[in-house]
Amino acid sequence: MKNLVIFGGCGFIGIHYAIKNLYNFDKIFLIDLNKPKNLFLIEKFKKLIESQKVFFINSDIRNNLINLDIENISLIADFAAVHKEPGHKEDEYFNTNVVGSNNICKFAENGNCSNIIFTSSISVYGSGDHKKNEDTKPLPDTPYGKSKLQSENNYIQWFQKDKENRILTICRPGVVFGSGENGNVTRLVKIVKKKLFFFMGNRDLYKSGIYIDELINALIWVNSKQKDKAFDNFVLFNGSFNPCPKLDDYVLAIQETLNLKNKIFEIPKKIILKFINLTSFITKKLRSDSSLNFIRLKKLFRSNNVEPNFLIKKKYNYEFSLVSAMKKWKQINKTDWF
Repeated sequence: MKNLVIFGGCGFIGIHYAIKNLYNFDKIFLIDLNKPKNLFLIEKFKKLIESQKVFFINSDIRNNLINLDIENISLIADFAAVHKEPGHKEDEYFNTNVVGSNNICKFAENGNCSNIIFTSSISVYGSGDHKKNEDTKPLPDTPYGKSKLQSENNYIQWFQKDKENRILTICRPGVVFGSGENGNVTRLVKIVKKKLFFFMGNRDLYKSGIYIDELINALIWVNSKQKDKAFDNFVLFNGSFNPCPKLDDYVLAIQETLNLKNKIFEIPKKIILKFINLTSFITKKLRSDSSLNFIRLKKLFRSNNVEPNFLIKKKYNYEFSLVSAMKKWKQINKTDWF
């Protein structure tokens, strides 16, 4: 018998990962603080539970996990994280992401599990317009990025205790989008559809990203190759499209998917930045989930030019392009598009 344990199992990535692996394991355990809240994920969660192969366990990774009664664990996947920026106090990123990864390592040792997958983030590279790949020195400049890098180190320490027998897969995804995401790309889809979108001097801004199904495919592919000894026992790779898309590419892909042909206008960057700075005394006080929050506005100009060198060198076969990903997303979940 082989079982899969997914921390953050009821989140966006967790649910999709469980669906893809439903017939690859005897049992799948979704460990999370809450059941899904997004309507698409709620529906998928119910179907997973109805399969009688998937089980939900309410647990907090910030607490000791050793008492979780799960046997025959073949694989642990850690997708649990405090990640929204803005949205949390600085210590919350560390209390969940760093403490949680440490507790999961102890759980793995206690359960004699020798295989872990961890989704980190391209935020560990920090800001800057320069191209980044897996060889780029991490210089995180946000609490989230710093917490993710510390979490990586926790897992690397776990791996180094038994490098011959343990397998560790660390993925640094860009923006992950798709059904149930309910984040920045979903908001972009809706505003482009309403023809309210305009560029703010950021048409050519690099925005590393990957479709959720492609991310899951890559995670499974890399980890399987590791188990087959085709890859090293420890692999760290960037999860992103190649080449890295620009903001303009996302907009054009959404327009093609919606069969829209309207021209997108652009306001000079200088004007937008001046407006952001002049209104900062107001926007800094807005709720973190507001589209006009100061930090969220500044992120409009943050370049994430990330290259997936590992996947390129190992000749990973991408299933989706940016356009085909958008079309698949619309096909399986029209609610996000209307």
